[in-house]
Amino acid sequence: MMNYNFLTGPLMISVALVTLNATTESHASELAASTSGHHLTVKGKPFFWLGDTVWLLAQVPSRDELELYLRTRAEQGFTVIQLTAVMGEERVWGTARRTSRDDVPFIENEVLKPAVTPGTDPADPTQYDYWDHLDYVLERIHAHGFRAALVTYFVGWGGDGYKFLKPDNACQYGRFLGARYRGKPEIIWVLGGDNTPKTDEQKAVWPLVAKGLAEGLTGKEDYSRVLMTYHINGGASSAQLWHNSPWLDFNMAQTWDAYQNIYPAVLSDYQRTPVKPCGLGEGAYEDGPQYPTKPINALVIRKQACWSWFAGGYHTYGNGNVWHFDTCKPELTQTWKEALRSPGAATLRHAKNFLTKIGWWNFVPDAAIIAEGEGHGRTRNVAMRSVDGDALVVYFASPATVKLRLDQLTMGDRLTARWTNPATGEELPDRALDRQASSFTPPTGWSDALLHVTAPRPRLPQQ
Repeated sequence: MMNYNFLTGPLMISVALVTLNATTESHASELAASTSGHHLTVKGKPFFWLGDTVWLLAQVPSRDELELYLRTRAEQGFTVIQLTAVMGEERVWGTARRTSRDDVPFIENEVLKPAVTPGTDPADPTQYDYWDHLDYVLERIHAHGFRAALVTYFVGWGGDGYKFLKPDNACQYGRFLGARYRGKPEIIWVLGGDNTPKTDEQKAVWPLVAKGLAEGLTGKEDYSRVLMTYHINGGASSAQLWHNSPWLDFNMAQTWDAYQNIYPAVLSDYQRTPVKPCGLGEGAYEDGPQYPTKPINALVIRKQACWSWFAGGYHTYGNGNVWHFDTCKPELTQTWKEALRSPGAATLRHAKNFLTKIGWWNFVPDAAIIAEGEGHGRTRNVAMRSVDGDALVVYFASPATVKLRLDQLTMGDRLTARWTNPATGEELPDRALDRQASSFTPPTGWSDALLHVTAPRPRLPQQ
């Protein structure tokens, strides 16, 4: 058991902030919204968000297991790891529950008493505490080339965490986190945790956490150098509560079982003003047995991701066995190590590679491209066009015939089409089109498909 004979409570947090204020260097976030406002950038370059939901990454796996998980997700092309600093939902963990290393986040479950001890030696349990391990997990996430999307305190859909996180301690808790991770521009900060506040008191918590985070990270209430969003419950979006809040930099939606609503939900956020990046923070987990809409197989996983991306947003994947690392028995169908290489997780990189190759950041959602055959619900086909009018892309959620308005391409008469199989990454050779060839059907045997139609710019005559 840990020996908590160090500074505790408000005194400990005050000492941390004195040290913070004595440090003059302040680090701006490397992550920001693009000039268009529709996507995120890293050091000014477009950032493709393919996230994985692993809420209990800092609570359950050993160091060796952490490395196995991160190596695998890196091989699979993921770019964001979504985890929680404190899991307050009691159904799946709970604030007072000890980690696999016998640590707890707080002394006597008091948020203003983080369980911090002197030293950081992982071989010495009297030194290596809950927060030391979270430090290590975040360091390893970034060492593998990911960005961490860290939920400050996952209160849960039923609000279990509000028994501990309240308006009178929320700002100081935010300052504690901000001060601890100052100078770590790789972290994306996520407030909430599967939750829509039910009372004014609950709603008041989050602007205070945001304020404390900004003060801890920058030395003042400066939201321009902190990237924050809010993880809401299923069937909702952060925009419904916080879109105009100064601390909310981008929106996050969740659909839970109703994955057929992803495209309209994300598109609705994409079209809001003021413009902010948006996307899906949690969909239906692969192989999750809890969904009325199951099975959530590899095809459904690809549909969810492509609907998010083609609506102009980002996407976060989840696996029903991996996120809890075998600890949520009612939702366990195989071990997390077996599920780590599930078919859905393994195939998402193909759509990511396709979108990266075409320069996804130069495309905007455009439903008008599909003249006939859009489909609906679980068979919805979706399209985007380039802002220059020289290309369009279509995701076929099923082997349907779709009629496209090729007049949306304004650059020239010569057109080229290429098919890509998002299940395998197979690309078929380019074929020439004319503007009258407007009906398209995916190749035989493909369950879903990606189509790229381009209108090459006419060559200028040589002088």
